[in-house]
Order: sequence, then structure tokens, then C-alpha cells
Amino acid sequence: MACFSGFLNGREVARRMVARGRGAILFTGATAGIRGSANFAAFAGGKHALRALAQSMARELGPKNIHVAHVVVDGAIDTEFIRNNFPQRYALKDQDGILNPEQIADNYWYLHTQPRDAWTHELDLRPYMGRF
Repeated sequence: MACFSGFLNGREVARRMVARGRGAILFTGATAGIRGSANFAAFAGGKHALRALAQSMARELGPKNIHVAHVVVDGAIDTEFIRNNFPQRYALKDQDGILNPEQIADNYWYLHTQPRDAWTHELDLRPYMGRF
């Protein structure tokens, strides 16, 4: 699911964007797509594959004016789910310990509107308190 759904979606939107001569395809990944860790082999495999898909599509579609980027989102996001199910994590909000969804959206919008003379392929978004 982590990669195949990205492939199917990317293929279909790319067809339409190439016909229009412009567009942006933004994939959401995780740190697991960069390095695996114990007990996360299946997740890491899928996220590694999604990252490779984004790289391949960027090389194929970039010359056709389609911006393809991969966004690593690594950390809890300020949502009701985190607030209700992970109160200890949510308590770190005031210390910049979880991601603000509005700031995440701003970064995706930046990628979408980024000028062609400085396209970013990958962004790494994590809370200030996050570890690298």
C-alpha cells in the first residue's frame, strides 16, 4: 500500500499534468524511507520504495515541467487523534514537540509554487524537539 498506491495515483495524475504541461506531485514519506529500524521492516520497505518512486518520477517528469517531491514528515501532528490517544506526546506541544498541521500545509504549498530554477526534491519536516 505504501508504494503501490503512490504509483497508481502518481501515474494517473502525471498523465493529466503532462497533457497540461505543468503540475506538482507531492509524496508524503517518513524517516523510515531513509533508514530502517528494528521492528519496522515492512513499513521501512514500503516507505523506501515510495521515496525511490518519487525520485524516479522526478527525473522522468521534471523535464516535462512536473515538479515531483518527497516530504518526510517525522513526528506527531497536532490532531485530535494525538490529543486523545497520546496525551504525553501532546503535552509537548508548548515546547514545539509536535508538528503544526498549518505549518505542514504551508510547506506543501511552498513546494507546489516553488520556482523551477530552485526545485526541491525532498523536505524533512519534524518538530523542533525532534531528533535526527
